[in-house]
Amino acid sequence: MLRPTAMAAGLLGATMLCASPAHAETLLHLADTETVIVAPDELTASLRAEASSADPADAQQRVNAAMADALAHAHKVAGVTVGTGAYAVWHVGPTPQDSSERWQASQSLELTSHDSAALLTLVGTLQHNGLAIGGLGWRLSRDAERKAHDEATRQAIAALRGKAQAAAGLLDLRFGSFKEVRLDSAAQVPTPRFVGAMTAMAAPAPPNAVATDVPVSATAEADAILLPK
Repeated sequence: MLRPTAMAAGLLGATMLCASPAHAETLLHLADTETVIVAPDELTASLRAEASSADPADAQQRVNAAMADALAHAHKVAGVTVGTGAYAVWHVGPTPQDSSERWQASQSLELTSHDSAALLTLVGTLQHNGLAIGGLGWRLSRDAERKAHDEATRQAIAALRGKAQAAAGLLDLRFGSFKEVRLDSAAQVPTPRFVGAMTAMAAPAPPNAVATDVPVSATAEADAILLPK
C-alpha cells in the first residue's frame, strides 16, 4: 500500500525539479578610477632657529632663546597651529678654510593654518627675526582630502554601474546586481601633501605661496552579474 504512494511522490518531485528554469549568469569583472580636482585649504611652514659657537652650551642657549621668542610670536596669531620639531646639536670640525672648531645647534618650528594671510605675515616676522625657512607650501587638510576621496569613490561606483549596463546591452543581457565590490582605502589615513614649496633666508618682507589644485583619485572594482533578458 505504501509503495505506489512513495513512487508517485518521487515522480512529482522530479517533475517539479525539471520544471524549475535554469538561470544562467554571466560574471563580469569591472574596474574604474575617477579623479576629482580640489583646491588645497591648508598652508604649512617649517622654520629653523640655528646658532653656531665654540661653546656647545652657548649655541644651545642662543637657539633656545630664538625659539622661545618665535613661539611667543606664533601663539599670538589666531588660527595658527604651532609645534616644535627636531632639536639637534653637533660638532663641526676644522676645515681648510676655517681651522676653528665649532658647535652647531638647530631646532625646527612647524606652523599650519587655513588663514594664509595670517601665516605668511607671521613667517615674514620670524624671518626678519633670524629664522630660516625650511619649507613653505599648500596642502590638503585631512578632512578635505577625505571628502575629495569620498566624492571620487562615488563617481567610480556610478561609473561601474554605467559600464555594467552598457556591457549587458552589448551582450543582449540585463544587469542584475553587483556580487562583490572592492574599494581602495587610500584616504582612510590621508597623508598631508605639499603642493608647493620654497626656501628662503631671513628677509623683512613676507614670502609668497601660490596654491595649486590637487588631484585626488579613488578606484572601485566589482563583479557584476548579468542575466538573460
